[in-house]
Amino acid sequence: MSTMRFIGVMFKEYRDAFSLFTHNARLFLMGSFLLGVGTNMVQLLLNLYLKRLDFGEADIGAILAMRAFGSFIVALPASFIVARANSRHVLSAAALFTALAYVGHAVMSDFGPIAASVLMSGAFSSLYQVAAGPFFMKNSNPEERVHLFSLNGALGMGTGVLGSLFGGALKELVFKIGGDEVFSYRAALLLGALFVASALVPFLRIRESRVQGPAGGPVKAISGPLGAIDAGLYAKLLAPGFFIGMGAGLTIPYLNLYFKNEFELGDAFIGVIFAAGQVGTFLGMISGPAIASRLGKPRSVFLMQAASVPFILVLTLLRYLPLVILAFIARQTLMNMSTPISDNFALEKVPPNQQYLMNALKMLNWTGSWMVSARISGSIIAARGFTPSFTLTAIFYSVASILFWWFFLKKEHRRPRAVQ
Repeated sequence: MSTMRFIGVMFKEYRDAFSLFTHNARLFLMGSFLLGVGTNMVQLLLNLYLKRLDFGEADIGAILAMRAFGSFIVALPASFIVARANSRHVLSAAALFTALAYVGHAVMSDFGPIAASVLMSGAFSSLYQVAAGPFFMKNSNPEERVHLFSLNGALGMGTGVLGSLFGGALKELVFKIGGDEVFSYRAALLLGALFVASALVPFLRIRESRVQGPAGGPVKAISGPLGAIDAGLYAKLLAPGFFIGMGAGLTIPYLNLYFKNEFELGDAFIGVIFAAGQVGTFLGMISGPAIASRLGKPRSVFLMQAASVPFILVLTLLRYLPLVILAFIARQTLMNMSTPISDNFALEKVPPNQQYLMNALKMLNWTGSWMVSARISGSIIAARGFTPSFTLTAIFYSVASILFWWFFLKKEHRRPRAVQ
């Protein structure tokens, strides 16, 4: 299939799927857009801001790990909260208190208060993250569901483009005007918080009690007694994510410092690189449903994750900037484009009344491993540079890919493949 024909088919698929999206789903996507712009601004600039405040890599790692710790301690209780509470209230509270935590990032300058605000941002943003997948399952039908998951993931990447470009450029502009670099970081972080707070507008318009499916009937509730839990299935669905989280925590929080320290790049150029990565991931994610429909969800997840490993090794071994940037974009695209498909796959494997629990456990699993490895990685980078952490990331991602293949594709590989 030619590239133009593939784009045309993909556009038609999304156009048809979007016409089936419920009003609630569209409001969620609007709020997700605003929240995503602000969050990406903060994520781009926070550790650069901490570096400017003269924090070392070990201290930065400890602070960044607090976000994962906040998500870790709240994820499981949040699953029971969002299963019973009105989605409008949960999502609005998540946006408001996450924004307030981001304000804390900007106005604090000591280790303890900044770490506390980062912990709070992780805790409150976990409400949004736990609610998202089951919200989509409840407010969609199978016909458009994978497109809804993928479009939300792609939207996160699209907002990353805006957040990365806007955040880096705004910081540089304020610095040129005022000459105070610390103030310029704080101004950009506060604007990021304002974007997150503005997500309240669409989230408050969600009316869960009036939600209707595309055919006009009520959407079936998915809360209620959990029933019997298949521990073996849960272990298979969660184990690969544990190793993905371990690998991500070793590397992802420090990629902007990697470009700054190893290549002495300015914040605006780093923002452009991150924006390019988000563009690649956006294009990859919107391609996800078409790929999944042809290869199947599990095979798509495995191939995307496994293909990202060689590009991590390029970051580990080379110092030629153009090739490093291409490898950065390719790794980010391949790994992230598998996430919506993997989430959809996991939620479809469990009963509807266990989907909140599965979503929370996936988040708990990922953030717990990420938290530990991010804390360790800061000390490793401070002592030995980036190479050991990047190498370990490649190893962990490889283990995750092997486990996923073993659990979900090994039997399929041994028998003639069924038509998808």
